[in-house]
Amino acid sequence: MSESNPGARKKRRRIAPRLWTSGAVAAGILVLGVNGTLASWTQAVITNDKNNVASAEAVSLIETGGAGTGADGTICDTQDTTTNTATCTTVNKYGGTSGGGQDSVPLSPGESRTATVALANNGTGTGNLVLGAAACQHVVNDATGGDTTALHDVCTQITVSVACTGDVTVAPTTPVALSAFTGLTIGNLAATQSTACTFTVSLPSNTPAEYSNQLASQVLTWTLTAV
Repeated sequence: MSESNPGARKKRRRIAPRLWTSGAVAAGILVLGVNGTLASWTQAVITNDKNNVASAEAVSLIETGGAGTGADGTICDTQDTTTNTATCTTVNKYGGTSGGGQDSVPLSPGESRTATVALANNGTGTGNLVLGAAACQHVVNDATGGDTTALHDVCTQITVSVACTGDVTVAPTTPVALSAFTGLTIGNLAATQSTACTFTVSLPSNTPAEYSNQLASQVLTWTLTAV
């Protein structure tokens, strides 16, 4: 059957390209619209914004003082060491033997001397302070620096007592011979607190001459343990 209206056929042909174009545009819009949401399909992201860790509290010791009757500015600090320990060869709590004036010459019978040191907790936690003492050593105090052991040990004659003040107060201990002195519990030191401890060493007036010309030495150790 033939088309009776040629004008209508031409009109449909003119409309068809427009429909195709409209369809292509719509498809493009659809694709763009879908692609705009594909990021949430191809990538998943979780952000943890509460990740933290804390270092524990620490105790640390600073010692100031030395030979003589008061602090001489010598400082020993454990805080900046990797082991939180330090050795102070310049802090002499027994007064020394020479080079420091009247308070560092050898003792004669009946004489005594004092030396004061300050201990401070420069850490962030509270600790219990204990003073420990190693065995007293004695040698002949000769000019050659020899280490010949004397027959009569002066460590059994020289006495030591300790008194602390400040945030921690310890009454003077009963004088104890250096050979018997093993240390002392001082007490708790909170962060930033300090105490000053005075050491008094004496040689009794009735000490026999057979104990003369000796050098007595003893290693003392301060230990601050967290509580």
